[in-house]
Amino acid sequence: MINEPVKIGVIGCGGYAFQLIKRILSVSHAGTITAATSRDMNSSGAQYCRERGIRVFQTVEEMLVFGQFEVVVNPTPIHLHATISKQCLTAGFPVFMEKPPVATVQEFDDLAAASKAAGLPVAVCFNSLYAFLVQQLKKELLAGRFGKVLRVKSIGAWTRTDAYFTRNSWAGKVQQNGQWILDGDINNPFAHVLCNSLFFAGTQQNALAEPLTVEAELYRCNQIESEDTSCLRIMTREGVELLTWFTLGSKTEIAPRTVIETEKAVITFENFKTLKIEFTDGTVEEHEAYQEDRIEMIQQLCRAIRTGEQFCGDLDMIRPFTVVINGAFDSAGTICSIPEQYLSRVKVGTATQIVIEGAGETLKQAFAANALFSEMGAPWARKNEKFSTENYTRFPLRFDPKAS
Repeated sequence: MINEPVKIGVIGCGGYAFQLIKRILSVSHAGTITAATSRDMNSSGAQYCRERGIRVFQTVEEMLVFGQFEVVVNPTPIHLHATISKQCLTAGFPVFMEKPPVATVQEFDDLAAASKAAGLPVAVCFNSLYAFLVQQLKKELLAGRFGKVLRVKSIGAWTRTDAYFTRNSWAGKVQQNGQWILDGDINNPFAHVLCNSLFFAGTQQNALAEPLTVEAELYRCNQIESEDTSCLRIMTREGVELLTWFTLGSKTEIAPRTVIETEKAVITFENFKTLKIEFTDGTVEEHEAYQEDRIEMIQQLCRAIRTGEQFCGDLDMIRPFTVVINGAFDSAGTICSIPEQYLSRVKVGTATQIVIEGAGETLKQAFAANALFSEMGAPWARKNEKFSTENYTRFPLRFDPKAS
């Protein structure tokens, strides 16, 4: 039980931080915001906060000195996650850090060590992990209700225009000022889907499956450094095959869908909201989320601060996700640019989307066949090496950001 709302400081009050602020304020029984930062003290987000009695500071340092809160929410860009989170830990505050946690395994291990040294927890805000629907399904998977998990596969296609890739200085970047970012479909927009796949394949309630090998194909249709189209095959220590197919370059969208194939059922989790369980005996069950997962996340995080229960997305359990991301880039070795002959440009309002011809059908066919793009014979696809993630502590080993 939360007897008193958790006092929260939020870094930033624009963009996604602004969305989080509004959601935290909507569950005032769980948490209350006492401070926020804004580089522009006259921004609409800063004004919104001040109107609600929230102190607004221009820098993180100033907010940490103020210190009238119990935990800090860190929804900053990927390449700032580790540095700012460590800054908060040093100041004596637990951290709720936005996904993905960090760009590289070495950053991850450094942050984990800092958390341990400070004796303070860090939670990673993979909001889907905090959903009751997801947590309950994991319990039933572990209880053996569906038999052994054999394969987990995920698919998704979203429309992203040139405006998406120019929305900030780091969008679509592999590196910036010497810092790794790896901002692509697997490490940002579809990161929740990939993390869920690892979660469903894990053998403990609060654990992701451990990857042994990653075989990845990473492509770009947009004029960016990183990838916007991908497929992965992951073999886990638990003996489960994980497969993913994602793109931001499809003319038609495919709602994110994860299918868990087990001995006794096929389970479909779609668009982070609905669950369909089809048993081999013909029985069918359907379930639906009762509220937004980000609201459930805020409630669980605040409850954990009060009760000491484990975060659904505790930093210690998330390392396999970062290992898979790094392993994918090292497996691919480089990002392959899809030739112009397979691309077209579509107007979306005032913006332009670059589209891979037939991308939606290619994803669906690969998903049905459990095959990578190169195995399907996609004319723009290239087979890559299977990469071992055993004892993986430093990225990169094979990836060359300058190759193409």
